[in-house]
Amino acid sequence: MAIIFSEEHDLIAALHRGTLGAPPWEDFLQQLRRRTGADYARLLFQGDHDWLQSVRIPALQSGSDDINEIYRQEFGNSQALPHQAMRLNRVYSLDEFLDSNDPRHSRFKTLFMQDADIRFARNMRVSEPNGGQIWISLGRTKSDFSASDGALLGSLATHLAIAAGTHAELERQRLKAGISADAIMRLNFGWFMLDASGRIIDMSEQAEALVQEAQTLRKSPDGRLIAEQADAQGILRKFLKMRQAGESVVRTVHLSDEPWLDMLLTNPPADLPGALQPVAIAFVHGERSSSAERSQHLANLFGLTLQEARLALHISHGVTIREAATLLGLTHETTRLYSKRIYAKTGTRGQADLVRLILASIVALA
Repeated sequence: MAIIFSEEHDLIAALHRGTLGAPPWEDFLQQLRRRTGADYARLLFQGDHDWLQSVRIPALQSGSDDINEIYRQEFGNSQALPHQAMRLNRVYSLDEFLDSNDPRHSRFKTLFMQDADIRFARNMRVSEPNGGQIWISLGRTKSDFSASDGALLGSLATHLAIAAGTHAELERQRLKAGISADAIMRLNFGWFMLDASGRIIDMSEQAEALVQEAQTLRKSPDGRLIAEQADAQGILRKFLKMRQAGESVVRTVHLSDEPWLDMLLTNPPADLPGALQPVAIAFVHGERSSSAERSQHLANLFGLTLQEARLALHISHGVTIREAATLLGLTHETTRLYSKRIYAKTGTRGQADLVRLILASIVALA
């Protein structure tokens, strides 16, 4: 069957679109299978950290096996496997690819081709600059592939390499974005964009979670940001009036003690892109975990007793020694003694130094 240029173009387009698919390259494999008349088409992608992704058309009925675990258990330490010996960008027939007399090759066929009656195949390996590789396999049970089928597969090698590189970079960026998002979540940091009336134009995921909880902030039926505490709502209202009058102002608002949560009301950046033009930005930040959890983390990190850790946490919130004594049910003298122990154990020289240490410690992420 002759290669038709439009068919090849459609395959290339599907191949590059497939880097964004879930699973990747499914539509591409569907088209390639139809074009070559294959009984199955399969693609294995191995990233630069040895994780494997597998897409097979048609999908197997029992798809519960973890391909990475199978690969590690069966072939992780072997360098004599057929897919490792393949030359880059060369199309192999089944006889060239597998040695029927080698039991490891037979095992490889059983696990990764997964069709015992496959008699004919075309296989190819390509590599991308960062170490990612793609193995693509087409199989038939009754008749061999034509020369044009092999030529078509070979013509896709360069595009497969580009797609592999794109997919690997997307996976790396997804990983980085996921870790960054988790760090922001742990810091309990979020933001709101507000118009002149206090309506929410846009907000981060963390900020949205806060309004859904509706314990400190909520979204009114007409879309305005509302602080549950009257004092905080008053500051927000005055701030918006000043912004409407064209004043450049910044205000801080304390929203809650348990967990601790504050809000910074400020002017929007002057160079915001796009059509959104907020009058104000509200940044919210506080503790994600309870005081009990944070006290335990402080105790573990600095070798404090739980009572000392509770006192250290109060001090980090700006509570005086006398106020902390009342909150903890201790005498003023005992609380002063505990504070001296805290400064000694943490190597700090006073309240301000201790606050800096706690805010800069990993406890802020806990």
